[in-house]
Parts: sequence; structure tokens; C-alpha cells
Amino acid sequence: MRKSKSEENASWFVFTDLTIGLLSLFILAFVAMATLKDQKVEDLTRTEEEVLSCQEEMRKIASERNALLSTSLKSTIEKGLIALENGNIQIQASLLFPVNGATLTPEGIRVIEAIGKGLLDILDTGDVIMVSGFTDDTPIKSKLYTNWNLSAERAVNVVKTLILQGFPPEKLFAAGFGEFHPKYPNTSEENRRLNRRVEIGVTPMKKSEFKP
Repeated sequence: MRKSKSEENASWFVFTDLTIGLLSLFILAFVAMATLKDQKVEDLTRTEEEVLSCQEEMRKIASERNALLSTSLKSTIEKGLIALENGNIQIQASLLFPVNGATLTPEGIRVIEAIGKGLLDILDTGDVIMVSGFTDDTPIKSKLYTNWNLSAERAVNVVKTLILQGFPPEKLFAAGFGEFHPKYPNTSEENRRLNRRVEIGVTPMKKSEFKP
């Protein structure tokens, strides 16, 4: 049976309304997705800008600290007892410890005390001091004692000396890296000597909100 013209028009209007409704939903969804995408791009750009700003601020602080360290440790540096590289104080192990030993020699104690005085002059309330021990790749002739032990014990003993000098223990930490972070290839005795070292660095640290 053939539909009347009025029935056909009614069906067409129903179809048209449905189509318009679906199209409207599609447009709204598309606009929402585009808006979210723009928001994400904006958020990402803002985050990147914040990171870059933070990095720039950290570089500025590090540069200022390095300048202060250079001035504060000038006499010790000029004597050739230490070197300042990228804000880290570098000390040859031979100036601090006996061969294969972790106990500071009297001369080593004097060197650390001189460094400590310089650090106290520039240390900010939010700073901590990291002491790192390094060795060369020569194995220690012991089944129980390794370069890991030696580097860690040397770093810990430097920390203990700084504490005796008046540094708060919570502002100090020690790390031993063994032979796994050499400055130079372990291909000559001179390079090995340079790899046997202690590094002292000042690091800003956000104060913990944890209260025991």
C-alpha cells in the first residue's frame, strides 16, 4: 500500500530531525575533543615552560654556589689539595687515605677540615652535602673486601669527620661507587690514580613535610 504524501513528509521530517540530532552530537563531540586537545597542549606547554624555568633557576643557583666555593676554598685549591669541577670538590684518595685503607690520615683530616670550613661558609639552609667514594678497577686481594666496601667506607669516614666538625648529620649522606664511575679509562697508572678519589657536592633538597 502506497503511503500518502503527508505520511512521506512526516517520515522525512523524522529522518531529518534524527540526522540533525546526530550531526549536532558529532559536532559537539568534535568541539569537545578539540577543546581538550588544546587544553592538553596548553598544559603541556606550561609544564615545559615551568621545567625550563626551574632548570634555569637551578643553573643560576649552581653558578652562584660555585663562585662562592671557589672563593671560600681558594687557598686549599691553590695548594693543589683539591680541585673544583662542575661544583663538585674533587680530592685524590692518596691525599686522604693510605693505600687500600679507609681510615683518614692526619693530613687527610686536615684537608677535610679545611674543606668543611669552606662549605660552612656557603651552605644554605635547604642544602645537603653528598660525599662519594670512587676507586680504580684494581681488585683488592680479599674475598670479603671489595672496591665497593673501600669506596663506601672512605665516603662514610669523610662524613664522620665533617660531623665532628659541626655539620648536622641530617645534612650529610655518603655513597660508594667502587670502580664503576671512572673519570678516565683505567688504562694507565696515572689514570687509575686520578680515578681513586672522593667527591663532595652540595645539593639543594626540598625539606620533607613528614613529622615523626
